[in-house]
Amino acid sequence: MSRYDVFRRDLRSVYRSRTGTAVAAILALSTVIAVGLFSLASDALAVAAVGGLLTVAVLLTLVFIGSPRSIAGAVIVFTVLAVGLTFAVADPAPYTLDRPSMRFAVLSVGSALSFLIPLVGLIGSYAALVGERETGSVRFLLGLPNSRSDAYIGKFLSRATVVIVPLVTGLVLTGLIVELTFQNGSFLGTLGLTIVSILYALLFVGIGLSASAYADSSNRAVAIAIAAFVTFRVGWTALRWLGIEHTPHRGSYPEWFFWFGRINPINAYIKLTTLFAEFEYGHPLIVTSTNTANTLVTSHAFAALVLCVWTALAPITGLLYFRDRDII
Repeated sequence: MSRYDVFRRDLRSVYRSRTGTAVAAILALSTVIAVGLFSLASDALAVAAVGGLLTVAVLLTLVFIGSPRSIAGAVIVFTVLAVGLTFAVADPAPYTLDRPSMRFAVLSVGSALSFLIPLVGLIGSYAALVGERETGSVRFLLGLPNSRSDAYIGKFLSRATVVIVPLVTGLVLTGLIVELTFQNGSFLGTLGLTIVSILYALLFVGIGLSASAYADSSNRAVAIAIAAFVTFRVGWTALRWLGIEHTPHRGSYPEWFFWFGRINPINAYIKLTTLFAEFEYGHPLIVTSTNTANTLVTSHAFAALVLCVWTALAPITGLLYFRDRDII
């Protein structure tokens, strides 16, 4: 059984277990609804009400359908309805002055995804390997003529597909809304945001899969995934601000403050989202340096390097451990 066979087998299993359903619904639907709420609607409350009702309706529908084809169909129907209803209630006047800008679109979508993607990436991958051990099917997975590397890579490709397909679907539809209803809205800018978001999603799929390779039970895998999320999201920032409280500085922050902050992959992702709109005063979620000595560490190139390194190391670390550990 090749890595491609593992990929197909695991993809079917994910959707049958409802994990794929949850990930698809959260990603593909929430991005469209979020931007629909921000588009220039003649009645924003009406958009919110319609979006809320459709979200509840589709999630209830997904509870009663089981096949991947039905799930995909429900997600597609819902997203098309969301986009259509957004345009139906939007103010069609092209000269309206209070339309939100491209900066607002990137700020809102990028900030939401910086929080949402880690969650769904970890949810979609934490049980990939440890679940096989708990059910005993790991003997079948590793008993066939394929290497552990093939099994691991097949699992990674499967879980990445579960997260990335709805993410791309949602962001492409978001790009259409942004292009047609926002001031200086750019579909190409949204595609750029999509590419960066794919890289970001692969990172947390890799972290979740590594947690699954390390853990002996699903509970422990969940604990590792939660710990990773909390560390990047909260702990990293807390340590940095605790450090600055006990470091003498005059007005500007010391150089280590930016180095420590910008090697966090979440901060790197947020920095890269600012490539696709004008952020004159920087992104509000990351500290902007006024010191020219910090130009390198606060640059887009450095952020891209940080995100690429994390994205590569996360799954490779799990693979190296999985190849040598006693599983059966």
